[in-house]
Order: sequence, then structure tokens, then C-alpha cells
Amino acid sequence: MTLEPDGIVQILLRERLRVTALAATVTRDVHAADDIFQQVVLAALESRAQFHDTDHVLAWALRAARHRAVDLARSRRLHSLPDDVLDHLEARWSDSKDVAISDRSEALHRCLGKLTASAQELLRMRYAEGLTAVTVAKRLHRTPDAVYQNLSRIHRSLRECVEGELGGQPSTVREVPS
Repeated sequence: MTLEPDGIVQILLRERLRVTALAATVTRDVHAADDIFQQVVLAALESRAQFHDTDHVLAWALRAARHRAVDLARSRRLHSLPDDVLDHLEARWSDSKDVAISDRSEALHRCLGKLTASAQELLRMRYAEGLTAVTVAKRLHRTPDAVYQNLSRIHRSLRECVEGELGGQPSTVREVPS
């Protein structure tokens, strides 16, 4: 019995982090990874007749995202990760019984929302925009060392918050000075 389109979409939305993480690992671009995810969803719906269970949809989506990401990386002349590393990542992320990735992602998302606006902006510039700490420091009129220290405090605070969330403890993000 083939899966219904709604079921395929639900599976892919639930596993979005795994699929986009694989694409982002290859492309080094979260926006491109989101585009690839959307392409994979559309392609999955067009190929729905071949899917019979959740594991098959996830494995297919990871493979499709990998191929699209490698193609994009090549077109941008980026050096891709070796195939054996991609094989390992794909195998690790295709285990649908591994809910720790989703749980950790959700906890991180909640903890990111607890950060101050200035800490969120610092993370956005460093990771979403891909700026170096030196460039971030120039934009914010700070020293690179101050930016590195602030990032380190934010990372530590996020780690503690995520651990608290996963441990079932009420979690907070410590105030990080700007």
C-alpha cells in the first residue's frame, strides 16, 4: 500500500531537520538547504507511488537532498565532503528511531527564543550570514576578542539550557552580557 500525499508531507515535515542538516552540511548555506528541502518535498509527492513506509520516505529524502546539495556545491565550486563521510551522515540521520536529533533540535529552538535580542543578532550575523567573528566585531564596533568571548558565553548558556530542557528540568538561558 502506498502512502497518501498528506502522510508523506507529515513525515518530511517531522524529519525536516535531518534533511536540511544534510543539505546544509554539503552546501554550507542554510537558505540553499531550505530550498533543497522544498524541492525534495515536491519531488517526493511526484514519486509517492514508490513509498510504502516512513523509513523509505526518509531514506529517499536524505538521498535526494544529498544529490541536490552536491550538485549545487559543485556548481558553486565548493569542495564537497568525501562520499564516505556523506554515507556515514546519511546512514546516521536515516535511522527514524533516533528521536534524539528532533528532541535536541526542538530544545535548542526553545532556548534560542529565550536569548536576548542582542545575543540572537550576534548569532544571526555569525551563523546565518556566515560572517567571521572579525567582521562581526567591525560591524558592532567591538574587538574580535569580545565577540569570541560573547559567542562562547552564548554557546555555554545554550548548552546548559538544552541539557535542562532534555533532562526535564525547567531551563533558562543565563543573561549574556553584550
